[in-house]
Amino acid sequence: MSCDPVHDLKLENKTNRKIDVLYSPMLDQQELEGQLTSDVEYGGQALNLVTLVPTKTIRIGRVSARYNPKPSDIHLAYLEIRLEHDTLKLVGQNAIFSTLQKVEKLDWRIIIRTE
Repeated sequence: MSCDPVHDLKLENKTNRKIDVLYSPMLDQQELEGQLTSDVEYGGQALNLVTLVPTKTIRIGRVSARYNPKPSDIHLAYLEIRLEHDTLKLVGQNAIFSTLQKVEKLDWRIIIRTE
């Protein structure tokens, strides 16, 4: 058993409304933290969809044995976040990684908020 520190990279809904998150490839149920998913086709691409209500999170990556994540720690290649009047599309691990924010020492997140 390893004693290396392991921490999650998360996507968090800090809005006061639900948001739709389209992504690929598929995340496992543990990463989705119990959220239900559906399969959708968008622009000829097969994607997964999860709706996050306010304050909910999903895990989009994992870091072990070091404190700072890198793009290869992201488990997704495509991430699209749909809010009521805005959509954020991130294609590729580097683009998704570029939106991570450090919240605490071992807590890195993409935080979706509205003013």
